[in-house]
Amino acid sequence: MAEKPTTSDFRQTFGAKEPQPILQLKKFGIMALLTEKNNELHFVLTKRAAHVRQPGDICFPGGHQEKGENLKQTALRETEEEIGIPAEQIQILGKSNFMLTVYGALIQPYIGFVSYDHYKNLTCQKEEVAEVFTVPISFFMEQKPEVHYMYWRADMTVSFPYERIENGKEYGFRDYKVPELFYNYEGKTIWGLTAQIIDHIITTLQSEKAERK
Repeated sequence: MAEKPTTSDFRQTFGAKEPQPILQLKKFGIMALLTEKNNELHFVLTKRAAHVRQPGDICFPGGHQEKGENLKQTALRETEEEIGIPAEQIQILGKSNFMLTVYGALIQPYIGFVSYDHYKNLTCQKEEVAEVFTVPISFFMEQKPEVHYMYWRADMTVSFPYERIENGKEYGFRDYKVPELFYNYEGKTIWGLTAQIIDHIITTLQSEKAERK
């Protein structure tokens, strides 16, 4: 017979525990990279190659966390792999709030800065990246994104045990309404997670600056 737990057991197990998501999540580190061009800060963005997953999407450098690295190291490694800018050329300015997606992913954006001289000498990894370009921060400060909505609905398998739930199929499973943001910059559509990250960074920056005045 198993030994009965005590309050001391609970305290030792959970008292100083750093909370983590209960469900297993894939973790991603993203680099919201800045550079200064014509005396103005710009975001550095990439366009995904035509033959990779989500072709043509505009995004920041970043990717899946590998064993033994933290998410900042992930963001730096992926930036070097995708656009050839090594970690020593990037100054980390901070990090924004992380995102939890309906796809079971945790995405942590870091905010970094690279000099324009180093930016000009980057080398794209053509297998993944079709193009690298910059967008002035002022564009996102002046241009509010369009907001559209996606709906995620519960879709169970035939074997789902409805009979074990009060009201069964009439339980009242809720749809999940997800706002999708869209920016249009010089014919390029910036949307999805990238647009969400940009909007959050810009909104937070403006709010914090206003509070400091």
